[in-house]
Amino acid sequence: MKVVITGGGGFLGQVLAREILTAKRLRSGSFTRTVNKLVLADIAEPEEYLFDLRSLADSNGVVLTVRVGDVSNAEYCKSIIGAPSGNDDDGDGDAPALSVFHLGAVMSGAPPDVALRVNLYGTLNMLEATRGWQEASSPKSSRPTFVFSSAGATLGAGHEADWVTHNDTISDATRAAPHTTYGTTKACAELLLADYSRRGFIDGRGVRLPSVVVRAGAPNAATTSCFSSVVREPLSGKEA
Repeated sequence: MKVVITGGGGFLGQVLAREILTAKRLRSGSFTRTVNKLVLADIAEPEEYLFDLRSLADSNGVVLTVRVGDVSNAEYCKSIIGAPSGNDDDGDGDAPALSVFHLGAVMSGAPPDVALRVNLYGTLNMLEATRGWQEASSPKSSRPTFVFSSAGATLGAGHEADWVTHNDTISDATRAAPHTTYGTTKACAELLLADYSRRGFIDGRGVRLPSVVVRAGAPNAATTSCFSSVVREPLSGKEA
């Protein structure tokens, strides 16, 4: 199985890569498949990784590749997904398999045009590239798994016009009512994910990730970055 992680150079991307390389197996459709290729895709490669992913990959026989680029570029997305290959099977003669973890996005503090280009059109580019992989497989492989990292910003921000309050229980049926461009792009991407799944192009899974406190590394552009800063900075002798 080939695995592609966008945002692979970030905190969550590296943690996910470590877990995949350690387990070396992922579920695809009704089967559990062996991972033999892992692509970490991001806008830039980290100067220093949180873990020694290269050694972990080598020790488990996984080919690890780092690809630098922008998901708002459709050709880049096609290049990291690639085409079905016999090298993407698990060594037992099964059809090629693909799992995509689309974590790559700009944070909530990004300008609106950047958020639209990366979070909305970038997700569409990744969905189309994954659809192209599935349609090119012969014989037809199982639907590629596509895991999309969404956010609670799709549901609102405590505004009186929100459809949910602190007394409500949030479910998949809860209506999206974003009040930021960031939340809007994530809500649109959720609808695209559902439609591509409905049409059989992918096996889509959306996960609304909460804030990670305390997040390792320097503060990022997310509006919720302050939650980590009030703990992380004082511990390192800096002003929050």
